[in-house]
Amino acid sequence: MKTVCSFCTTVIIPGTSPDDLVNHGVCKSCFTQIMTDHGFNAKKFLDLFDAPVLLVDDDVNVIAANHLALSLAQKPLKMVRGKLGGEVLDCINAFIDGGCGTTHFCSDCVFRASVNETFVTGQPITNRPATLCRRDKGTEEKISMLVSTRKDGEIVLLQLRPAPHPDE
Repeated sequence: MKTVCSFCTTVIIPGTSPDDLVNHGVCKSCFTQIMTDHGFNAKKFLDLFDAPVLLVDDDVNVIAANHLALSLAQKPLKMVRGKLGGEVLDCINAFIDGGCGTTHFCSDCVFRASVNETFVTGQPITNRPATLCRRDKGTEEKISMLVSTRKDGEIVLLQLRPAPHPDE
């Protein structure tokens, strides 16, 4: 898969063959121009995505979230900003002693591992299968998701899509 700037069509990450699928992003030049010429509204930008999206730091602390992520979390932005991803999504392991990122379960967390991998390598991850085990209104539920990440500066965009059902 190759990544191409949505604005100027510069190849940001080259693919491995001419037939690679194309993912879109924003190159550093266009990002700088957008920020200086037009200002930037993170909420409006994130709300353009058709899936839940969180902007996170290197420890998976949430910096911003789109309306679909807030709907998934069933929380307003003021209760999400600065919280760890597992706390935001109500991961059952986030509320064990030590909290999100510190329990023995966290070493197997696809969400955290994907964000960490993208921070270290700078390489995006696309549609990695994951399961979120969370409590919703007192009952435990498992949600199958596809995790995608992309790094920009010191922030990773974490996108969560519902995984297709096996019979689809």
